[in-house]
Amino acid sequence: MSIRHRSVLASVLGFTSLLALSAPAMGQQAAAGSGDTLDTIVVTARRTTENLQSVPIAVTVVSGEELAKRQILDVKGLEMVTPNLVITPNAVSANGANIFIRGIGTADFDRTFNPAVQIVLDGVIFGSSVAGQLLNLVDVERVEVLRGPQGTLFGANAIGGVINITRPKAKDEFGGNAQVTVGNYGEFNVRGSLTGPIVPGKIDARISVNRVSNDGQFINQFNGKKRGFVDLWLVSPQLRFTPSDDVEVILAYDYLKNDSDWGVLFNRSGPNELMCQGVLITDVPRCANPNQDLRRPNQDTPTFLNTTTHMVSLTTNIKAGDVDITAITGFNLFKEEKLTDFDGVPFPTFASAQPVNERQFMQEFRANWKVNDRLTILGGLFGQYVNYKDGANSLFVFELLGFPEDTVEVVDRQQSTYSFGAYLSGNYMLTDQLRLNLGGRYTYEFKDFIYRNGFNTVGGGYYPDAPGFNNEAAGSQGWSQFTPRVALDYSPREGVLTYVSWSQGFKSGGFNGRGNSTETIGPYDPEKVNTYELGLKSEWLDRTLRFNVAGFLTDYTDKQEEIIRRNVETGATITTVTNASSVRYWGVEMDVAAKVAKGLTLSGTAGYLNARYRNFVYDGFDVSKTVRPRNSPEWQFSGTVQYETQIGDVGIDTLVTYRWTDTYFFHMGPRFDGGGPSPLINEPRGRIAAYGLLDAQIGATFELDGTQIRASVYGRNLTDERFYQTFAPVANLWANGSANLGRTYGVRLGVNF
Repeated sequence: MSIRHRSVLASVLGFTSLLALSAPAMGQQAAAGSGDTLDTIVVTARRTTENLQSVPIAVTVVSGEELAKRQILDVKGLEMVTPNLVITPNAVSANGANIFIRGIGTADFDRTFNPAVQIVLDGVIFGSSVAGQLLNLVDVERVEVLRGPQGTLFGANAIGGVINITRPKAKDEFGGNAQVTVGNYGEFNVRGSLTGPIVPGKIDARISVNRVSNDGQFINQFNGKKRGFVDLWLVSPQLRFTPSDDVEVILAYDYLKNDSDWGVLFNRSGPNELMCQGVLITDVPRCANPNQDLRRPNQDTPTFLNTTTHMVSLTTNIKAGDVDITAITGFNLFKEEKLTDFDGVPFPTFASAQPVNERQFMQEFRANWKVNDRLTILGGLFGQYVNYKDGANSLFVFELLGFPEDTVEVVDRQQSTYSFGAYLSGNYMLTDQLRLNLGGRYTYEFKDFIYRNGFNTVGGGYYPDAPGFNNEAAGSQGWSQFTPRVALDYSPREGVLTYVSWSQGFKSGGFNGRGNSTETIGPYDPEKVNTYELGLKSEWLDRTLRFNVAGFLTDYTDKQEEIIRRNVETGATITTVTNASSVRYWGVEMDVAAKVAKGLTLSGTAGYLNARYRNFVYDGFDVSKTVRPRNSPEWQFSGTVQYETQIGDVGIDTLVTYRWTDTYFFHMGPRFDGGGPSPLINEPRGRIAAYGLLDAQIGATFELDGTQIRASVYGRNLTDERFYQTFAPVANLWANGSANLGRTYGVRLGVNF
C-alpha cells in the first residue's frame, strides 16, 4: 500500500473515530424544521431481529416497498444502492450473473466454479454456481447485502459476501396485492400474491405468481428477428403451520420456468484472432466493427433456452425458553436445454447444444441461545450435496485440427460436491457499551469430477481423441479449513456504534470443468482471505441524519484465476485455473441519508476500492505489476432524491437515482500480440469505461372502498447509455462480448387489499 493510500485510509478512519468520540455532544443538537425522522431499518443478518444501526457489519438493506418504488426486478438492481457491488449478467449462463463485492467474486460461468458471493433465499442457498444468480426479486419483504466473509453467520460459506433475501410469511388475515406493468419493447409484467387462513389460528397460506415477458431490445441483422426477449413464469405457494405459540413450520415451493432468449453476443475479434485473419472462415476476415450498433447483433444460429427449476424448502422454528432453534431443509432440481451461438458472426463457426441437470440438497440446524443479559450464542451445522451433469454437442471448424468436415465434439461433465460446515459465534457485553464477538467456522468440502469427450462425424465415424484433448479425465479431492472471526463494538450513546473486526474466509479448491485434458482439469488449490474492518454507524439531529462508514483491508492468499488460453503445441483452446499467490483489496464505503425537509429525503452511497496483486507468477513471470484484478472499479457513487407529499386524499411520491461507476477491467488473459514483457494482460477490449445510469419514478397512491390503489410511471437508464459489459476471447481464435440494456420505461398499476 503506498504512502498516499495509507494517508487516505488513515484520514477516513481517523474521521470515523473522531465522530464516535464526539457523539454525545452532537447527539444533543436539535433538528428544527427538518421534518420527519428517518425510518428504522430492521435486519436479520445475524439471525436475530435488530436495528441496522446496532449491527457491527457492513450491510445494505432494501425493503420490498423500496424495491417496488425503484422498479428493481432482479438482484442486478441492487447495484444502484450498494457501494462496491458489481453485478454483470452472464450472457452464456442461464439467468446467470457474475457478482463481485469489494472486488471478490467468480468471473467464469462453468458450474464447477462455486460463487464467492452466495445468494440465500429464505435461508436456502439458491444455486451452486453463477447460473441462476440473476434472481428475480418477486414478493420480497427485505434484501440484505452483507459485505465481507460471512461464514460464522450463514450455513453457506461465503468468502466475498451474501445477498440474503427474505420473503413474507403467510398471515392469518386475508390480504393480497396485484400489479400490472406495461412498458416499451413489449414489456408486460403481471404479479400478485394472496394470503389468508386455511385453519384459523393453525394453518395459513400464501401464493405468489409472476409473469414477465418482453420482446427484447435487440434486432438480429442476420434475419431481422428480435433478440434478447424475456419469457418467465414464477409460481411460489407457501403453507405456514403454527400448532402452538412456540412452534412454526413453513413449507414453500418455487416453480420457475424460463423460455427466454439467450446468448446475444457481438463479434469483438481483433487482428490477433484467427477470425479476423480469415482463417476460421476461409478467406473471409470477420473483424469487430468499431462502429457496431449495440442494438443489432449478427448471429446465424437460431438460439434457444429452456430451463425449469423446482425448489422445495421446509423451515421449522421452535422457541424453547431462551433458545431459538431453526431447522432448514432445501431441495433444488434444475433442468436446462439450450443452444448457443458463441462466435457472434453470421457464419457457422462455433455453436453448441448444452443439456444440464442438477440436483441440490441442503440441511441446516441452527440454535440462538440468550444465556443471560450479557451473553448470546449462535451455533449451527450445515450440510449440502450438489450433483450436476453437463453435456455439450459442439459444431466447430474442426477440419482445421485435421478432422473431416462437419465433425461434432461431444462432451460430458459430471461433478458431485459434498459440503459440511459447523459454526459458532458468541456476543458478550463486557460493559453496557462495549461488546465482544468471537466466532469460528470449520468447513470441509469434497469434489468428485469426471470429463469425457469424443468426436463424431455427420453420417458416421467416431474419433475418441484429438490433439490436446483426452477422452476421459477424472479426479477427486477434499479440502478443509477453520476460519475465525473477532470483533469489538462500542456504543457511546444510543444511535452511535463504532466497531473493529477481523475475519477469515475460505473457498475450497476444485476442478476445472472447462479443461479438456488431465493437465487442465486440476485440481486447483483453495483460496483464503483475511479481512480487517473498522466502521461507524451513527444517527444525528434527532434521527434526521444517518451516516455510516466502513474502512476495510482484505489480504487474499492463493486467489483462483480462470484464464482462457491456447495450447501452443496442439492448437487446442484450454482453460486453466491459476492460483495467484496474493492480492490486496482495501477501501472505504459510506452511505448517508438525511430528512432535509418534510417529505424530502436525500441519500447516497460512495465506495472506494484499491485492488492490486502483490505476487502473481504466471508462466514464470511476475505479472503483479502489469495486471489488475477484474471487476474492481476504483470509485462508485450513487445519489437518490425522494419526495413524498399529500394532495387531498392522494399521496404523491417521486424518486430519482443516479449511479456512477468508475473504469474497470472485465477481462484478464494471455497476450497474443507478440508484445511484452508480460505474458498476461488486461486486454484493452475488456476495459469497461466509466458510466452513469439514471433511474426515476413518480407514483400516486389513494384508497377506493378500503382498497389501496397505486399508479406509477418509471424509467431505467433514462439517458440510454449503451456499452459493452463483457469481453471474452476464445484463446486467439475469436472474441465476443455482450451489451447492456438501454432505456426502458413504462407504467404500473397496482392494488393492495
